[in-house]
Amino acid sequence: MEEQEKAGSNRADILGFIGLAFAVLGLADVALSYRLVCLTAALICLPMSFHRQSAWPGWVRWALSLGAISFLAYVGWMTMRER
Repeated sequence: MEEQEKAGSNRADILGFIGLAFAVLGLADVALSYRLVCLTAALICLPMSFHRQSAWPGWVRWALSLGAISFLAYVGWMTMRER
């Protein structure tokens, strides 16, 4: 049972690192469409990673997910405005 939780946590960590990499690429100075695709991928990966962290309290997972969604939505909005 503990091995399944540890494997789930490892997958969540990997998903979080992938989402973080997409977020960093979305903040880079590249083509607009590429930035939006990266931000969208980060918007999907990061909340999923936070919700799969079963050792964390539920309110922490929700708060981090909402924070990530809010931040990435703001960055996407600012990216569209500077076009």
